[in-house]
Amino acid sequence: MSDPRSSRHLIAPTVGTGALMAAYLWLRPYGDADGATASAEAFASDAWVIAHVCGLLALASLARLAARVADVHGGVRARAARTLGLAGAVLVLPYYGAETFALHEIARHDAAEPALVEAVRGNPVAMTMFGIGLIFLAASALLVASVWARNNAVRPLAAVPLGVLAALFLPQFFLAPGLRIAYGALYLVAAAVFLVAIVRTSEPAVAPDAAPAVL
Repeated sequence: MSDPRSSRHLIAPTVGTGALMAAYLWLRPYGDADGATASAEAFASDAWVIAHVCGLLALASLARLAARVADVHGGVRARAARTLGLAGAVLVLPYYGAETFALHEIARHDAAEPALVEAVRGNPVAMTMFGIGLIFLAASALLVASVWARNNAVRPLAAVPLGVLAALFLPQFFLAPGLRIAYGALYLVAAAVFLVAIVRTSEPAVAPDAAPAVL
């Protein structure tokens, strides 16, 4: 069994992925769903860059959480979670970088010319890497929930909401803006639920009072 206090190493990446995901979907301009002019304004805004940087850091924190779980608990599932999480982040982040910075610069210098935007977003290699990466991250998050449940008799299901919502990150791209924001809020709540379990699990057990000596 791992030292429960080592679970404290899970706190930072859990806070990071929850807070940054919520910030990403709250701050993100959604004008790219409302025609060319609104798209150009959205891409060119500083909020576009800030929000998407939060998004890519949220996914990186999710991968870091999987790595920390492997450090704390070990085992085949934990190692698989770490491998899939890190591989997923490597595959996803290049596309997120293009979405964040390339579209921003195109909009600032070329009024978000639709053909260029489509070329950046629709590159087949980039899209394939992005899709596979998100699938890897989804599998990693579900494995993290499984590892937590297997190694913690108290609050064993605490990581399940976060694992499920992380696995639904890809489908949320097809939701309306309001629902995407709601997804981010739920993701934050799920991370908070897991965080509470981590903190309580890492608290040192209170030893019972010693019995008085018999004279």
